[in-house]
Amino acid sequence: MEIAAFDHEQRQKLEDYTSVIGVGIQFAFQPVVDLESSQVKGYEALLRGRSGEPSSSIIENVLPENLAFFDQACRTRAIAEAAKLDVRGALFVNCMQIRPDNLELALSTTREQAERYGMRPEQIVLEFASLARLGNPRELVHTRERAQAHGFRVLVDNFGTGEAGLKRLAVFQPDYVKLDHELVHGIQNSRRRQAMARGVLACCQALGVEVIAAGLEQQAELRWLYQELDLRLFQGYYFARPRLAAKPRVAPERIELPAAPSAA
Repeated sequence: MEIAAFDHEQRQKLEDYTSVIGVGIQFAFQPVVDLESSQVKGYEALLRGRSGEPSSSIIENVLPENLAFFDQACRTRAIAEAAKLDVRGALFVNCMQIRPDNLELALSTTREQAERYGMRPEQIVLEFASLARLGNPRELVHTRERAQAHGFRVLVDNFGTGEAGLKRLAVFQPDYVKLDHELVHGIQNSRRRQAMARGVLACCQALGVEVIAAGLEQQAELRWLYQELDLRLFQGYYFARPRLAAKPRVAPERIELPAAPSAA
């Protein structure tokens, strides 16, 4: 569906939501680290309440018929906040309610806001946690092609334990995949998690998809993922906790290549 198909009422409702949610929400930013270059690659914008409440406590109060508008308004606010913080790398934003019937409105509005606040479309990484919501295989391909046509990159979130299976991943062919935190947690001590991670990585390498290990909390997890899987991109408390309305500082020693543990 083309953007012209969306009427004035929908546009006005979106503008109203964007204005209203600025009063009741804010964003916390968490870095995504590139271990190879020892640099921060970008930041994920995480929805929070005015007192730091988690996103789930906010979303549960939004009427179902307004979820898509709320979702887009959050992306608009996230872009505005990132611009204020002078985020120059990638900005990872969640796409909870993008579907085939609102795809063009969501993409065009997101691009308009990026350009309005001086961000390049290629800085924006759209995170999809549910590929099922994007429809059948043809619609999956269409979503990725339209997002990339607007200049965005796309990411599949929570991969490894969520519903996004290898078949959908192969059809969607995103730019990035985030390993689920449940898969990353304690991976150095779990053969099951290690086997699952190796399988995901093999698929992603065959498709040319970059892998980000999310939810990293321990140096031992980092060491195993770097040394055994040769991963380079990471996100988690080990580097920095999300910080409200600010870019968290990452300690330089945390983004150095991990040395092998010394022999006892």
